[in-house]
Amino acid sequence: MQKVYFISGTMCTVDLWQFVFPKLENIQPIHIDITPATSFDEINEIILNHIEAPATIVGFSLGGFSAMNFAIHHPKKVKKLVIVAANTDGLNDNEIQLRKSTIDFLEKHNYKGISQARIQQFLHPDNHSNSEIVSIIKKMDTDLGKKVLLRQLKATSTRINISQEVLKLNIPCLFITAENDALINPKKIKEFVNQTKKGRYITIKNCGHMIPLEKPKELAHILNLV
Repeated sequence: MQKVYFISGTMCTVDLWQFVFPKLENIQPIHIDITPATSFDEINEIILNHIEAPATIVGFSLGGFSAMNFAIHHPKKVKKLVIVAANTDGLNDNEIQLRKSTIDFLEKHNYKGISQARIQQFLHPDNHSNSEIVSIIKKMDTDLGKKVLLRQLKATSTRINISQEVLKLNIPCLFITAENDALINPKKIKEFVNQTKKGRYITIKNCGHMIPLEKPKELAHILNLV
């Protein structure tokens, strides 16, 4: 039974993996909670304190970026990376500005929870009215709340492009993308993987950004073969 460490995305808890974990074979999944972190340095510290090195780390979205960023700083601590729905890009000026205005708004107003429009951005159109998935996303958002949202937005606003550093990594790295992800461009990821030393690439069809909730069976099957 090998230990595999899982890191969730922005405003996601261990609930993100509830359909994936029961389908894993010979894997002991360990969830690392990065929500207390106020910077990427702190995220690195949290990961370092939770893993037995060298570790296999699976990261989703922000968790995927965090896993790659950790590997850059601690390459000897990582055996394998599995990056789900994430890229190596930093934030562009528009995204930084948007985060800044979101932070300003949240600091002055009550947070009413994630909007339906935002949830739909994350999902394949087939899942827009999937009440089970929608309710999990809402529950994770409610469980974490405004304090965590503000902390995560601030902590990750300094996100720089780490592409060149990731390309230098000599660690097996599997990138899993979704064909219909509105946030992460699968074609760009494929181009990037072609430049890596030990990178592989798999794309999942008929799926939006929330791969662990939308296609847990497919994701678990891939992880069982890693």
